[in-house]
Amino acid sequence: MKNLALITLVIALLASCTKSSVTPVSETNGTFLAGAKGSSKKWSLVSATVSVNGTVPQAITGIPACESDNLFQFNNNSTQDYSETEGATQCSSTDPSTIESGSWAFTDDGKSLLIDATLFPASAQFQAEPLLPLFVLSQGEPISVLQISASGMTLSYTNTDTSTTPATTYLYNIVFKAL
Repeated sequence: MKNLALITLVIALLASCTKSSVTPVSETNGTFLAGAKGSSKKWSLVSATVSVNGTVPQAITGIPACESDNLFQFNNNSTQDYSETEGATQCSSTDPSTIESGSWAFTDDGKSLLIDATLFPASAQFQAEPLLPLFVLSQGEPISVLQISASGMTLSYTNTDTSTTPATTYLYNIVFKAL
C-alpha cells in the first residue's frame, strides 16, 4: 500500500512538472505595440532627445505641431502593417495624409523593432525633419527598443551623416504614448 501511495505521489509530481508555454518576448512586445491579434494601436510622440557624436543627450525642442502630432499605427495582423499619418495639423495643404507605410517586426529577442516602409511622397522634404518618419531616419536599420509597455515605449536609433567631414553621428531616443 505504501508503494502504491508513493507511485501515485510520483506520478502526480511528474504531471505537475510539465512544461508551461512561455510567450516569446517578440510576441509580448508585438501585443504591446499593436494590440491583440487582429487589432491595431496608434502611438504619438511625447518627447525626444539627440546626442551628437556621443555628447550628452539634449531635448529636441521646437518640433512643429504638423510633425509632432503625426500618428504611428501598428496592426497586429498577418502582414503586420505599419503606417505613419498626418495628425490634426498638416505642414502644407498639399502634404499627403499618409507619410509612410509598410510592415513591422521585432527581432526574436524583442530588443529591436524593424520597419520596412515606403515614404510618400518619396521626396527630400521629409528627410530634413529632425525625427520623422521613423523609417527614413533609421534608414531601414533596426530601431532599439529601450522600453515598451501597453501605454508607452522608448525607441532609440542612430543616424550617421556622411556628408560631413568627419561624419556626424546622431543618437535619437524617442518616447511615445499609446492612444
